[in-house]
Amino acid sequence: MALIMYIQLAADLSQVQVADQLRQLSAGDRVHCFDVTQFQVTIGFMKQWRWSNILVLLLGQDNQVIEQYKYQASSSSSDQADSRNRHQQDQEQVVQALEKVFAHCKQVGLKVVSFSDGLVVVPNALAADPMALSSPEALGVNDCEAYTTITEQLET
Repeated sequence: MALIMYIQLAADLSQVQVADQLRQLSAGDRVHCFDVTQFQVTIGFMKQWRWSNILVLLLGQDNQVIEQYKYQASSSSSDQADSRNRHQQDQEQVVQALEKVFAHCKQVGLKVVSFSDGLVVVPNALAADPMALSSPEALGVNDCEAYTTITEQLET
């Protein structure tokens, strides 16, 4: 059974801080807003990112629900449009997962660095040292051939 997470957004958070908080969410999670502006900003991000199955609540005094929002993708009758929508949803889920990984890296003091034709993870203090990127402290990322550089793309 997956745990449902909820976050509370303070009224004084900037849009960048709101976005950082929202990137921690997964399908089924909830966002509690106590400020109309934060509620509208959050809805804007949900629409922009097309994140479905996240419930956004505007709460009033005594935590009563004033308004709620959940992004719903528009339905299409065409098989081609459905396939494109599924592909886009997969892409958005991958981006969301990568953003969570990068946020976690930042939180624990790690950098993901493009090195040679792959990615390595190193402590922040070593990220600027090119020699450290090939040291034992640098852990290579198995990208399952899903990562490529623009140079590699142009060469093919």
